[in-house]
Amino acid sequence: MISPEIKFMPLVAAVASEGPQLVELLITIKTPSHSKDLPSKRPSLNLALVIDCSGSMAGSKLSYARKAARYLAGELTERDRLAIVTFDDEVKVLVPSQPVRDPLLFISAINTIDAGGCTALFDGWLAGATQVANQLDPGGINRVLLLSDGQANEGLTDSNAIAAKVRGLTQRRISTSAFGLGLGFDEDLMGAVATAGDGTFAQIESPKQLADLYAYELRGLASTLGRMVILEIKTNPGAQLQDVLNDLPQSSESNFQLPNLRYGQELGIGIGLFMPGWLPNKEIASVSLSWENPDSGDRKELTKKLVLPVKPHEEVDVLDVDCEVAEKLAFLHANRERRLAIEALDRGNLSAAMVRLEAIDERLAALPQNERVQRERSLITEKMSLLRHDPGLSRKRLRSESLRSSLNVWEEVDEDS
Repeated sequence: MISPEIKFMPLVAAVASEGPQLVELLITIKTPSHSKDLPSKRPSLNLALVIDCSGSMAGSKLSYARKAARYLAGELTERDRLAIVTFDDEVKVLVPSQPVRDPLLFISAINTIDAGGCTALFDGWLAGATQVANQLDPGGINRVLLLSDGQANEGLTDSNAIAAKVRGLTQRRISTSAFGLGLGFDEDLMGAVATAGDGTFAQIESPKQLADLYAYELRGLASTLGRMVILEIKTNPGAQLQDVLNDLPQSSESNFQLPNLRYGQELGIGIGLFMPGWLPNKEIASVSLSWENPDSGDRKELTKKLVLPVKPHEEVDVLDVDCEVAEKLAFLHANRERRLAIEALDRGNLSAAMVRLEAIDERLAALPQNERVQRERSLITEKMSLLRHDPGLSRKRLRSESLRSSLNVWEEVDEDS
């Protein structure tokens, strides 16, 4: 069985025999890379492409949306199924779900898409999900790809209610990716849909990016090792899970939902444990990772126990900090501060949002200045500049970046890495 690897990376390499103490560490989940030893045949895909064609999509947006849709149809094979659905204030199933034996059939339908009226986003998503559900492939990947440039203003519009409906379909093995196009889409709604849908979230400011996004999504679907991924963290008596830095959905107090596992990927979850003085060789916690095999539908599980060296308090205090762990924890803190900055913006408190962003930069400035840290700092500098003349755009970009610690988020830089 091909399995990921779980590692514990503490900020310092020991805990104290006297307490109380806060122990910070990173749980890393690393999947194997593609190689000759791994299966080369990708899972079959059962997709519905749901395209917003409301009035705001007129012009270049819809032109590029059609172009990207044609690209998607051309990349699929007869092993795959595709449905094409459009929505404005009316939903149209242009092509019912069927095997992609002849891409021209789909391309001809895509070429007829024109811009119309309002944005019945939920109804469009539901029609796409129904197409996928009617042809559910137990041995493949079933996903809705939702593209919109606007706000849900027709039919069901409440973001919590929509996310709940999406989550219900996710439990039936139908996932959803949400792609927001331009500057007018509802980033909170689309982020909630992608999170509830166990899919990908993307913010595309230029419609020219759509083809690259679809290529990224297809690669991710083809390299999926596990879906419906749950991380369970159990502490032994005396130790308490005080903090999880990632903004992860929870199904219970100790169960956290992770993004799909993909080959060649590493996920990092930052946690803080509050502990008394500890005894040598005593287990601190156990971490169980469970996921669904996309080929068979069977659930797999892997468990790792956390035991750290125990030293006197004065010796722990002088231990070197692991710079790699410090950097990754700082990035997770930065994502949390982004979420707090957004909350301040929503209260109309621009200065408080700026303070949050300045705090991120101060934390990052204290780290060794490598390329990764400098890029993160440049992102924060950009958002602080935007706050002064375009708070709405700053908020939209902050939301996208803040979600990186909880789900798969497409960024243009991914195409070069």
